Amino acid sequence: MKSNSPTLQAYSQMHELAKSLGAAMLACNAVCKPEGYENLYILIQNFQRPMITNHDTADVDYAYGLQSHVTAPPKTNFESQWTMIETESGTIAKFAEDIVNKHKGEIPLVRIYDGFASDGNTIKGKHEYLLKDCAITFPDGGGEIDSASRSQILQIQVTCRYNYFGQTGEIGAGKNDVYANTLMSALNAFGSYSPISSSGGVSIFG
Repeated sequence: MKSNSPTLQAYSQMHELAKSLGAAMLACNAVCKPEGYENLYILIQNFQRPMITNHDTADVDYAYGLQSHVTAPPKTNFESQWTMIETESGTIAKFAEDIVNKHKGEIPLVRIYDGFASDGNTIKGKHEYLLKDCAITFPDGGGEIDSASRSQILQIQVTCRYNYFGQTGEIGAGKNDVYANTLMSALNAFGSYSPISSSGGVSIFG
């Protein structure tokens, strides 16, 4: 059986990554990779996992004083407090400025990897969370720096509002019927046929 061993280049990249993250990586339980910033590792020390649940139930009054309740729709909008750790000087400050100037205050997609695992070539998380339309707010001042410290890492508290649709919410989302599109393309190539009748899930073209 052939083993999937990492290349020497992959080892070199992992070595440089481990040196750059250092002790900061051991202090974190999640890594943040915003869309368009895949090479930017932002470590998160405190990450509140989103959990799909329903909103609070609503009370319903019936005749003769009967009381009951109805369930509410699932919750898809969340707010979380994160503690970000800077892995390279100026990284978070540059990212915060890009959010304002390039993205108008909202990142379309942020991938959060919970925990760390290695697949031989890259370091990734054990669980992946797709956070959409992330409005990240940074505090005033951008964190404190102690000039007398020789080993202090910069930590910044941020607030994030985002939409989360669970682990199965993306299945089928935004997907086209590949088989139907292929069939229509083939029929169009032979005289622009179009469906004229349908019965029992079977379409007749003519």
